[in-house]
Amino acid sequence: GNIYVCEALWRAGIAPTRAAGEVAADAVLCAALAQAIREVIAEAIEAGGSSLRDHIRTDGSLGYFQHSFSVYDREGHPCPRAGCGGTVARIVQSGRSTFYCPSCQP
Repeated sequence: GNIYVCEALWRAGIAPTRAAGEVAADAVLCAALAQAIREVIAEAIEAGGSSLRDHIRTDGSLGYFQHSFSVYDREGHPCPRAGCGGTVARIVQSGRSTFYCPSCQP
């Protein structure tokens, strides 16, 4: 869950601290987020999911989406968005780690 949320919010350029009502009120942000969600989920399925710690697929094989993460678990790394120049940060929300780029996710 939160892995894909971090990745989709980053692709859409939306801060994870932004109120859901603000996003919902902005048709452009909603469209960008919907597209990002579709892309992230499709890519994750194609890669067999994300194998972190003890997760494996039903056939016993590992997923490989974790090799494509842009922000998840990349705290302190440069933001991979071309021209951004920011650094991936980590915050805790409801006891879960959230990774994002403060520079390009306003």
